[in-house]
Amino acid sequence: MLNKKIDEYLKNDYYPFHMPGSKRTDILRDDLPYQRDLTEIEGFDNLNDPGDILLDLNKKIAKIYGVKNAIISTNGSTCGILATIRALTYENNNILIQRSSHKAVYNAIELNNLNPSYIDVVLSEENAVVDIDYEDFYKKIRSKDYAAVIVTSPSYEGYIIDLEKIYKECQKQKVPLIVDLAHGSHFLLNNMWQNYFDIAITSFHKNLSALTPAACVFINNEKYFSEIQRNMAIFQTSSPSYIIMQSIDDMVNNYCKFNDLYKIMKENLDELYTLKLKHLKLIEHPNKDRSKILISTNNSNINGDMLQSLLKQEKIEIEMSYPSYALLISTIFDKKIGFDRLKEALIKIDENLDSGENASNFSYFIPETIKSIKDAQLSKKKCININNAKNRISGQFIYAYPPGIPLVVPGEVIDSTIIKTINNMFNNGISLNISTDVLIID
Repeated sequence: MLNKKIDEYLKNDYYPFHMPGSKRTDILRDDLPYQRDLTEIEGFDNLNDPGDILLDLNKKIAKIYGVKNAIISTNGSTCGILATIRALTYENNNILIQRSSHKAVYNAIELNNLNPSYIDVVLSEENAVVDIDYEDFYKKIRSKDYAAVIVTSPSYEGYIIDLEKIYKECQKQKVPLIVDLAHGSHFLLNNMWQNYFDIAITSFHKNLSALTPAACVFINNEKYFSEIQRNMAIFQTSSPSYIIMQSIDDMVNNYCKFNDLYKIMKENLDELYTLKLKHLKLIEHPNKDRSKILISTNNSNINGDMLQSLLKQEKIEIEMSYPSYALLISTIFDKKIGFDRLKEALIKIDENLDSGENASNFSYFIPETIKSIKDAQLSKKKCININNAKNRISGQFIYAYPPGIPLVVPGEVIDSTIIKTINNMFNNGISLNISTDVLIID
């Protein structure tokens, strides 16, 4: 495979009168991989038009996941989402998307001037996205001719939706299903893998071993393959990272070891989830990925942001916090010492908390749309305080990042519910992509 071929090539002492400019130097940091940083020299294929070793890598990935085709990305899942949506929406600009879709989906809508309809989502007590509203999905997919349906499974917090049910309805309506599977590359290990989609996009770097931002497009409907591949070459850099591709190759070569590593992680998670806490709560659910460690603060006197700060004082860095929870990501490469430190920290923090009611009102409310995203972005705008923006048309996306799910989209009316949600975020220490001012259409 790729790494083995590079090993052999480097032994032959070719001098690199080509890119990259670092020239395999030994005068810079020795913990950065300058020695293995290559470009598309003879014999090492071209990711954007693979015909040799990188084509073989795609085929091996497709075989592992049981899909028809695979296209690796060194530009993250975002590249795969942009390429896939563009490839499927040339002749029809209507798409049906889960309202809690990642901002990459909304960016594709803007770039391609699409007309989105939104599927309502269901939230947990902690205001995590746990499912879609299936009645709303059925109603909307049967109401219009769509170029594609786009859903997210698992959610950022690890909840999966019923892809089989959704896919059957999409097939019935003859609409391709695109799944944002960014957080599910490890689902072959925990038996949560659902191969019910036309196209899915996943990130190998989020839950497996490949380097950031290694990703892949899985394709089951082969009629879309060539056009998605062409669009991948449009959105992906023409100088894809051979370092990232080597890490994908290494992941593939070591995949046979991952089941044993998963068993170790499961044992550590089993111990963690039996932890007896008085105020904090580790959330479990049959449709939730346990490796996403969701800690509710609803019954305590702190919010998610405060829990994040307390954990950082214990030298534990987490993925993100929201008003009612903190989210930690574990993988098969975590060590027992890490889980032990987490358990000790949670016990210590919990003992110093008081009971309380920290539940907050929150929703991914779907506002009234006045302008398309593209038209709104091109409109004349001015900046005003969010508290003075009631009934004004938003001129920008507003979201917390992570997770990058819009609270309001350009062209939508900012109503009192949205203002209340934004202020609730601020009051709970959650960073948004705005301060107190927002762009509105003048």
